[in-house]
Amino acid sequence: MLATLRGIVQEVNAAADLNEALQLIVDRVQSSMQTDVCSIYLLDSVENRYVLMATKGLNLDAVGQVSLGYSEGLVGLVGVRQEPINLEHAQNHHRYRYFPETGEERYESFLGVPIIHHKKVLGVIVVQQASNSRHFDEGEEAFLVTVSAQ
Repeated sequence: MLATLRGIVQEVNAAADLNEALQLIVDRVQSSMQTDVCSIYLLDSVENRYVLMATKGLNLDAVGQVSLGYSEGLVGLVGVRQEPINLEHAQNHHRYRYFPETGEERYESFLGVPIIHHKKVLGVIVVQQASNSRHFDEGEEAFLVTVSAQ
């Protein structure tokens, strides 16, 4: 995993712009963790909303269109708590928020990790898995936390 992390950091550092860097992250994380989905929601501090900015696995038309209030849904809960949330059956959680335009209804397992810089939440990175009820293990959670810290 260390080599994978190093590779991700090097590729992101060479990216031409933020959008390319975000797409590289979701592509590499989705592939290395073997998940169905990886997405990044960035906090728009003016609107105080998390905006879907990159995804591998959700409907690409939802990028830039789907947003959640600061404390809305599981993404908002990750941001408010400033800690990972790891659920086998995300749809059963009372904070689950469904957006039809993402096509995420078939993904049950959820691991969300805050992206924090200088004690400030900048966004949330999320991986999701289809209905085989995957529980992400400690190593996977640690990997995603490390990616988010970069």
